[in-house]
Amino acid sequence: MGKFEINQIDVRGDGKVILYQRPDHKVKKWQARISVEGASGYIRLSTKRTDVKDAERVALDKYFEVKNKVDKGGSLQGKSVKQTYEEWLEYLPLVSMNKSKQYISENSQKVKSVCVDYFKSKPIADITNTDSQEMMGEYLRDKNLASSTIRGTRAALNLFFKFALDRDYIKSIPTIPVPSLKKNPRPEFNKDEWNKLTTFLRKWVEEPCKGERGLNGYDKKRHRERFYLQHYVLIMGNTGIRVGEMRNVRWVDLDKVEVNGGEQRLLFSVDGKTGKRDVIANAGTERYIRRIYEYRRDELGKTDDDFDRTEFIFCHPDGKRIGTYRGSFETLLKDTKLRKDKNGNNRTLYSLRHTYATMRINEVPIYQLAINMGTSVEMIEDYYSHAKVRDKEFASSMTKGNQKGSAKALPF
Repeated sequence: MGKFEINQIDVRGDGKVILYQRPDHKVKKWQARISVEGASGYIRLSTKRTDVKDAERVALDKYFEVKNKVDKGGSLQGKSVKQTYEEWLEYLPLVSMNKSKQYISENSQKVKSVCVDYFKSKPIADITNTDSQEMMGEYLRDKNLASSTIRGTRAALNLFFKFALDRDYIKSIPTIPVPSLKKNPRPEFNKDEWNKLTTFLRKWVEEPCKGERGLNGYDKKRHRERFYLQHYVLIMGNTGIRVGEMRNVRWVDLDKVEVNGGEQRLLFSVDGKTGKRDVIANAGTERYIRRIYEYRRDELGKTDDDFDRTEFIFCHPDGKRIGTYRGSFETLLKDTKLRKDKNGNNRTLYSLRHTYATMRINEVPIYQLAINMGTSVEMIEDYYSHAKVRDKEFASSMTKGNQKGSAKALPF
């Protein structure tokens, strides 16, 4: 060290804080070499001071800052991003007790794939705003992500960095840029398209299929797949339940509730991104559930008394839950020529939830609809109010007092 360090000063007298000057620097600003008991190695920094007393103060401040990090279990350079993440994984469930397991899993996975895999063992205290911008640039590269998805990722990252801030691992949360949220209506099915889809499904399920023939000339496996998809579409479109929520629903999660007039409605208990809630299904949904129940009961050769109600409603023959209907639903939409809406947007499984919202928004108060769907009134208004404008009663009330007109006069 000698030839690189001249005019050494042992600030504390124990060799932990050494001030020195470099012979190759024209401006003789004081440098510092700092080590801490309990940590190997040392760190160097420039005090950016020429006055020795000022330099001593800067070096001592840095010494106690570093010592605090080491005392909390970090390295001389402080906690790495990976170390902080591992601590956060243990902490997150404790502060998310009112959140679902899916919420915890999704947030932890976002932080890992976007932040931890990018920075790895980099000291978390060294992350600058520029670093976080470059991290997000890498995350967004060659991806066409919805702005809501990106904002959800930022929310997860902010939770992680807030944890680091609370633990004194960082001095401030780095700025994470995201695009503004575009409030575009979601692609749903209008009433004519919904009727077209459900009518097609009735014929599609019962038509003979190619391949190995089973009972009554049908491919038994193909018939089961189509039967389950048909009822999945009907139930999702009549409940507004999220795809991730329905995936985990079991028979034991079903109940009934009485409405005015003594009629009963089906009640689903779901656990999703907004936590646990009960969902009231549209009238008639009980018929679809009854059909699946009877199909599965007969498939297993069970009676009502010995049927296992802890089984997933949408399951494979071996009882394992069906992960997704994405592929088969896309094929169905192509066959019915309903894959895209009038604006060219691709419909997905989530279009079933959006269809439920646009059809119900004209029939129930928005607050009640928001509660049933597990979302906010603002979200309902932002994404589904376009359906209210097209409602006949809404249009009539908005045009009272206007001169009479006729749609026959329109050139289309």
